[in-house]
Amino acid sequence: MLLNFQTHYCDNNDEWIVLFHGLGGNHSIFYKQIEPFKKHFNLLCIDFPGHGESGSFDDPDYLTLTSEKVIELMNHLKIKTAHFVGVSLGTIVMQDISLRHGHRIRSMVLAGAASKFLKWGQILCKLTLAKPVRKVLPYMLPYSIFAFLLMPKKNHRKARTIFIREAFKLGKNDYLKWAHVAKYAYKTYDRLTLRKNVIPKLYISGSEDHMFLKGIQKFVKTEASSDLTIIPDCGHVCNIEKAETFNKKALAFLKDIRAIHQQQNRKVI
Repeated sequence: MLLNFQTHYCDNNDEWIVLFHGLGGNHSIFYKQIEPFKKHFNLLCIDFPGHGESGSFDDPDYLTLTSEKVIELMNHLKIKTAHFVGVSLGTIVMQDISLRHGHRIRSMVLAGAASKFLKWGQILCKLTLAKPVRKVLPYMLPYSIFAFLLMPKKNHRKARTIFIREAFKLGKNDYLKWAHVAKYAYKTYDRLTLRKNVIPKLYISGSEDHMFLKGIQKFVKTEASSDLTIIPDCGHVCNIEKAETFNKKALAFLKDIRAIHQQQNRKVI
């Protein structure tokens, strides 16, 4: 079974961008990116398992499953390589694909990249997944609390509302599997530190992304081909909250990478 997807085609370019949403979302969270991005690239927007119109799977390892399902979909659409743009949970999936199928990725833009939680975030994740808590409280209650703690300010409200609203559409089993992926995101980053990074990456984070920004700042220093852009007065979901700035930064990076590839191809010819 293929993951649900939506494609948008550019009239004068055959390069692709694959877009990954965050926990509880779906491909519609990129509504502020579709029009500006498709002027320059073809777009493949994907719903993760259990999200949007994608079905659920029995496999307990949703991270590995999703990475392989994305490659299966790219093969189905005959997309050999693509740029990847992801938000929050989507960045974890991107990083996993970079470890398993790095040759399929031209570059990566990681918005609100999620790595290791701060201590209180780790505690909340444990509570979310603890069986005694799951028996007593509605399974989405810890997520709603976490969303308010992650995006507490007035200017975060729109992004927070979208993520809570969409997350309530997740079933319990899917939610718990993805919560497990988020809780152990640091393991993917631990694996990345053991590999020499050759994929150009642009991390874009809000200055108010207090849960993940410090960890990402430290990690980017270990990757030779990575840069970090911090958007002032912006929270975790920067592609929604500061869409114009995010689009400008992301597209400038993607077009630079495309120009480098084109120059390399001319040299080969």
